[in-house]
Amino acid sequence: MRFVLGVAAIVLSGCASSAYRIGGDPISPAGVAETPCESKEWLVIAPTRAEVASKSKGTSSPEDGLGLYRVGSNTPLSIPAIEDLTTPSVGAKRSALAPHERRQVVAAGLGVAGLIAIAVGTIVFVNAFESRTTVVNGTPTEETSIAGGTAAMGGTLVGVGFGLGIAGLVVNPSHAERTRADATRYVFFDPPDDRASVEGMVKRHNEDVRRWCSQPNH
Repeated sequence: MRFVLGVAAIVLSGCASSAYRIGGDPISPAGVAETPCESKEWLVIAPTRAEVASKSKGTSSPEDGLGLYRVGSNTPLSIPAIEDLTTPSVGAKRSALAPHERRQVVAAGLGVAGLIAIAVGTIVFVNAFESRTTVVNGTPTEETSIAGGTAAMGGTLVGVGFGLGIAGLVVNPSHAERTRADATRYVFFDPPDDRASVEGMVKRHNEDVRRWCSQPNH
């Protein structure tokens, strides 16, 4: 059961973020959003903390920087996922996260395949046992027969499922690696990104949003 839960954790890993907003007023370099259209894509900057775990000690330590948010939200945005941000700094974040995300995808795929194989193998194995009632000298008797080939196939599938699950556990990034990836994904740190550079990037983004929303039909 613990193994199955571990494999399931592979599929669900990465859902919870170790980065979060902390105290401090939000910054909106291009002013406030003035229309519902602008509010949908407008970005604000706020102090953000990432809890980064140590590879050796296993304990977490806070690292503070700046995160990006939608208007009225306290949930940090994934910086590399904002397509309009094309600065070298954001490009470096995308490059740094690419190997981590590939490992997560591979681990999740192996985990899902392992769970499916275990489930199918268990069903096949159980169905290999067939019970029937026969009457001997007027007395009902329960007899159980086993389809050897079917049982062997079910056992093989379960074994394959465990193998895939173990491979997924091996490939899956560690907790420390996931927290470091969250720090890269959600937070600008100084260095390399000082407050002025982050504000300039967000200001350009919001000015582009304002121009787009000012066009007819928006």
